Amino acid sequence: MESNISDPQKPLSKAERRRERILQILMSGSTTVIRDLAEELRVSLMTVHRDLYELEREGLVRRVRGAVSAEKSLLFESSYNYRTRNQVDEKRRLARAAVARLEPGNAIMADDSSTVFHICDFLPEVTPLTVVTNAVPVLERLRGVPDIDLISTGGRYHQGYNGYFGAACDEAIGRYHVDVAILSTTTIQGMAIFTPDELVMRAKRAMMKSARRRFLLADASKFGFTALNYVADLTDFDLILLAGDVPADSLARLRDTGAKVELV
Repeated sequence: MESNISDPQKPLSKAERRRERILQILMSGSTTVIRDLAEELRVSLMTVHRDLYELEREGLVRRVRGAVSAEKSLLFESSYNYRTRNQVDEKRRLARAAVARLEPGNAIMADDSSTVFHICDFLPEVTPLTVVTNAVPVLERLRGVPDIDLISTGGRYHQGYNGYFGAACDEAIGRYHVDVAILSTTTIQGMAIFTPDELVMRAKRAMMKSARRRFLLADASKFGFTALNYVADLTDFDLILLAGDVPADSLARLRDTGAKVELV
């Protein structure tokens, strides 16, 4: 079965570039008139409506009476395809650094984040492994990889996150005890991580509870904006891997707590 997940290394099509431009426009303001979008992009209204239909189907935008709007928190979190195309180099460095801390024979939990997805490229270097995940892209990438025992949490499928969530997912996670949980986050606020969605929050908490050690992977874009649901304190992690131009004050506060922090 062919995957419909966008390859972050593959050049974007003309339509994908146009939709990314629409998202950039919407992130700068709460509501935009659809006709104005067509004029700015120099395309027909029909073309814009087709683009907005696709973005709406992914859960990114909402059309109301000739206008379209989107929440920043939703844009950052709800579309897996959107997230895969951001900070790719940083995400790969973080993933490589995390896998370098694993040992053959480990059992790991991998969350649904587009950052943690990149561990799939490096896991074959430390097999045999057991991988438990709620992320469809991880399941698709690792299926059939030799010496990886792949376990799906199951649960209710969420199209925007491209993963499984809900009570059944959380219960399944709780039945396992793994060596390492590898997670990322929507945002870092102060000394804690947050996410816009309670479903995601519950899955991440369940994974942390089921693991002997917990790794957090975050690039610099995770600092500087807010989300509603508290997930965990940064000091709850055994290792925090950061990449990019992390704010100096945030890095200093982290190190003052005694947390194990590494820039990669």
